[in-house]
Amino acid sequence: MTEINEALEKLITALSEDSLFIEFEKARDLVINDEYIQKTETTLKELQQKMTQNVMNNKAHNKYKKEYETLKKKYDEHPYVLNYNALLSEVNDMLLTLKTIIE
Repeated sequence: MTEINEALEKLITALSEDSLFIEFEKARDLVINDEYIQKTETTLKELQQKMTQNVMNNKAHNKYKKEYETLKKKYDEHPYVLNYNALLSEVNDMLLTLKTIIE
């Protein structure tokens, strides 16, 4: 078991020093700490709830849906979000490759 633990520690260290993971951490911090992004995420959740609450009221539901879609588009196009999502995809690909190798 010691060899496995040592190998895992080396892997964790290697990943934490990898430029992709370093950039991903920076991008994640920018997203987490950006006031506009946090406020937008909260508003999007509120609009989702309003859409659900008004599912039987087409007029209100469509109003909230339109607001949600407009705001979601702006959110998705924010440079921090774009960069974070691109890096997240790369990190997930790398982790999937590691998982495949381990299996």
